Amino acid sequence: MSTSLLRRGVPGAQALVQVQRRARGAFDIDEWGLDPELVALANPIFGLRWDIEVRGGDRLPAVGGAVLVFNRRFGVSEPWVVARGIRQATGRFVRTVGVPDVAPVGPFIRRFGGVLDRTDEIAGLLRAGQLVGLPMSRALRSREQVGDLDVERLEAAIETGSPVVPVALVGRELGRAWTIVVGEPVPPVADGGPLAAAELAEDTQRAAQVLLDESLPTSWWF
Repeated sequence: MSTSLLRRGVPGAQALVQVQRRARGAFDIDEWGLDPELVALANPIFGLRWDIEVRGGDRLPAVGGAVLVFNRRFGVSEPWVVARGIRQATGRFVRTVGVPDVAPVGPFIRRFGGVLDRTDEIAGLLRAGQLVGLPMSRALRSREQVGDLDVERLEAAIETGSPVVPVALVGRELGRAWTIVVGEPVPPVADGGPLAAAELAEDTQRAAQVLLDESLPTSWWF
């Protein structure tokens, strides 16, 4: 029955067929757990939740690995907003760091692109040419300040020679409108010695702060 609906072009028939096929266990995930078809099925729901504007998306590499460093506050929306916004703007998935290694939450979030907070996993993704989303620490005291950046996690970028891209994220946890501002990539220093990661973290944090300063609305209520 669903096949005949699909042939007649009935709206939603393609999604129905996909759901039925998935119920039989016929779907693919990559080695880190991403399920592209599930992301596509959920995309209309995400579209109802968030209205996302992306500025500077052309600064991201069209191919190859890169680390996207973004600010966040006390909510849970930011990683999802970044992933959906960048996917809309570039067609590329963002593999966001920070998935808890606990079932069933961890495996579920992995289906949407989440990955473990481990340097070896980040390095593997970068070598495979993936975009990795790296959130800063939560900026709880002020919306006008970006959080701190884990120096250790940037060692993977140095190790693989991948650019690090500062990203400013502006929005409210209970709001619908979000803005993602992508800055110029910060190239890692090759053979920079033991302080290279710390210097890269400082440069990236500073660049993200400038982007956020320029992007915040004048009104405190946003």
